[in-house]
Amino acid sequence: MIKTTIVGFGDSLTYGYGVPRNAGYVERLEKFMPQYFPNISWHICNSGTSGDTTREGLMRLEKNVLSFHPNIVFILFGSNDSAMNEKQFRSLEEYENNLKEIIVRIKNHNNRTGLNGCIPIPVLITPPPVREEVCAPVRTNNRLKQYGYIVKTLAKEYHCPLIDFFEQVISHENYYELLADDGLHLSEKGYDLLYDLVFAEITKLIDYQGVLKDWDKYEEEY
Repeated sequence: MIKTTIVGFGDSLTYGYGVPRNAGYVERLEKFMPQYFPNISWHICNSGTSGDTTREGLMRLEKNVLSFHPNIVFILFGSNDSAMNEKQFRSLEEYENNLKEIIVRIKNHNNRTGLNGCIPIPVLITPPPVREEVCAPVRTNNRLKQYGYIVKTLAKEYHCPLIDFFEQVISHENYYELLADDGLHLSEKGYDLLYDLVFAEITKLIDYQGVLKDWDKYEEEY
């Protein structure tokens, strides 16, 4: 049986803060992927840590991501990097550099010893908007857009799949219902959307038999 390892890597939005443990997108993948692709032995890891920025993420990349020898890594940082507080704020320059290093180290990991000899695939996710009347001035959508722009730019530069979660959320007719009462974290409906987007991306990355595509060829699409 083919083994495929997926890692969700990020902050509290990946961890699933504020919702039942089985409601986060990573836990839903763990439950449903074996049902949709029973010929694969799925190893799905939640490497989200509340409060993290790309700086902390980079520090734990080896232990919490690369040590699992992942085939696909979903990367979602930025909600904390963009926060205007002394503990978490990371400049746009640092955010970009940290994210670059994360991407490069994932793509270089194991030098093509993953599933079918394919290199690990980093999938980038833009941080979602907030409810500004609750979160401003510490967090604002204008700043989140700037950090999201970096994510989109790096996805293009490194030929990585991209989920523009910011745009998907803010274009919702009532995007507040996708957010928790604190205006920052996701509600269960928000995780419904994120799971659907992540699942759709996975189905692009594996063929009808559940085998990971040859990324050297596939990345030309990006």
